Amino acid sequence: MKQILVITSSYDLTVDYIINKFQALNFFRLNTDRLDEYQISFYKSKWEITDSFKSITNNDIKSIYYRKPILPHLDQFNPQYHNYMHKEILTLIEGIIEQFDGNCLSKPSILKRADNKIVQLQLAEKIGLQMPLSLITNSNHSAKIFCSDKKTIVKPISVGKLLYENKVGIIQTNYVDPAFGFEGLELAPSYFQEYIDKDFELRVTVVHDEFFPVKIETTEKVDWRKATNGNILYSKDILPDDIKSLSLQMMRLLNLKYAAFDFIVSKGRYVFLELNANGQWAWLEQELNLNISDSVIRYLER
Repeated sequence: MKQILVITSSYDLTVDYIINKFQALNFFRLNTDRLDEYQISFYKSKWEITDSFKSITNNDIKSIYYRKPILPHLDQFNPQYHNYMHKEILTLIEGIIEQFDGNCLSKPSILKRADNKIVQLQLAEKIGLQMPLSLITNSNHSAKIFCSDKKTIVKPISVGKLLYENKVGIIQTNYVDPAFGFEGLELAPSYFQEYIDKDFELRVTVVHDEFFPVKIETTEKVDWRKATNGNILYSKDILPDDIKSLSLQMMRLLNLKYAAFDFIVSKGRYVFLELNANGQWAWLEQELNLNISDSVIRYLER
């Protein structure tokens, strides 16, 4: 029986959940944060991965699920080599995935392009998704002008992670307060958007062509992720056919088979905010008894 190669980290609870739920399937899990527990070789167009229990080659797998890899800690090595070593590790892992011809959710090159906010804005406008007025800039002057005549928010262009004192912080979406000024953007480009009052937010998980729209209601006006769990209400929702069609069109243009879309719904308007090409989904499945994992496995088993 051919296997599903799952590339992730030892901390990935979603992969724990999938492997436990689908015990009849044959998974090989590569935890990149523990790479020293594996041996990986590529020779004459064939790769092999070995752990303490078994080995697999590219001929042994039917699909790849590229989940949430984390690079290993390198505290035992001189810090001047850390960046080099991490790049070498990442290039090895990504090369294995990129040369694979079977089903993959999703290749790193596809994820990198799909998660770029400038690419998303350009494609969303091209296909006709409604969006807030948006500006991505490192110009203090441009940001000031954009925010001068409307209520606006600011958010990261990328993942917004901060590392400090061995901890990880997250920069989330925030209101723009013009009183704080707009200095310092030259080396910190930022993503500004017109603020739109919302009736609710919508997280739409799409696997191949299956949709799982979830209404998210909270008192948090800017970003539901800031709300505490007790103040968030999740419920199943129905997505209009035209929004489904536009979402699939965007996925085709990005060569995606999986995506998590974020919309706000305001007075009947579905306003596209962003797309996460490798977004989390297990908490919604468990919250609302959805079948997202079944769809993921169906695609990987094709």
